[in-house]
Amino acid sequence: MSRSFRDEASWVKFISSRWRNSRADVSIGDDACVLPAASYAVTTDALLEGVDFMTSWAPPRAVGCKALAVNLSDLAAMGASPSFFLITLCIPEDLPDSYVEGVIEGMKELSEREGVSCCGGDLSSSRSGLVISITLFGEVVGEPLLRSDGRAGDYLFVSGTLGAPAEALHSFMSGAKLPVFDSAIPPVSGEDKLLDRFFRPPSQRELGVFLAEYGIATCAIDVSDGFVVDLHRLCEASGVGAEIEKASLPVDPLLEGLSPADRLKRVLYGGEEQVLLFGVDPAYLERVRSSSFPVRCVGRLVKRPGIVLVSPDGRHEKLAAKGFDHFDC
Repeated sequence: MSRSFRDEASWVKFISSRWRNSRADVSIGDDACVLPAASYAVTTDALLEGVDFMTSWAPPRAVGCKALAVNLSDLAAMGASPSFFLITLCIPEDLPDSYVEGVIEGMKELSEREGVSCCGGDLSSSRSGLVISITLFGEVVGEPLLRSDGRAGDYLFVSGTLGAPAEALHSFMSGAKLPVFDSAIPPVSGEDKLLDRFFRPPSQRELGVFLAEYGIATCAIDVSDGFVVDLHRLCEASGVGAEIEKASLPVDPLLEGLSPADRLKRVLYGGEEQVLLFGVDPAYLERVRSSSFPVRCVGRLVKRPGIVLVSPDGRHEKLAAKGFDHFDC
């Protein structure tokens, strides 16, 4: 089948028109972009149709928003302020131009709120669904936050509620659809609010910069594959273990219709959260608690390896490193 829609040159012109005011020294239109001198953290992430989303689940603006948001969360976990990004789009031959335009508009709208601009990328056709890959550059504002600098005794914080994206994914796979996505006004109630959360994670940019600039966090990780598995990664890198207070876990109110067991499963092992999990030295505990950020202390790092869930009645349950794995689908 030969594609009868917009050609590559036309797509380059369209994308260039959406980001006219890039702060890059050389932006879209040459063989490479040229960025101003800085200490950059760089991350990349991709969304694949049929693996990470289906085009039937939500409007294309939602998909574009999520594609950029997952990268923004990774940079926030490093304490970096986002500046520039590259887009790679692999477009199926039968996908309408209007859908791709919607994806790009979703990225554009989020990029304006986050102060980041597109400065280049690549385009290709695809025989196996839409592929959206973004490479994001962010300026490091202090010492970069790493997974490996946590210490026994540090308090563990999470920067948002947990479990809703996993429940939304379950709903999508059961046939649910998000009918409308407004980048400025999210739904306020009902199933649409749950489904919207899958595509619209809360911004972590200001928190990440705060934690790095003032040396508050000892370690940090973006929670994307599940709270427990990402906590295991952080602990393994730092050579410590963790004790988590079950009663302190920030369960998303959108899960109130589930049984307690299902709620806990979504919170511990669900993915797609795009919130930060970070350690704090006891000396900075009150500064974090008194900040304006919606953070919750959920436990502490300990010397003994492994993750333990502590119930209000004192029971201890060891938690295995389970979560999402791209190679175990």
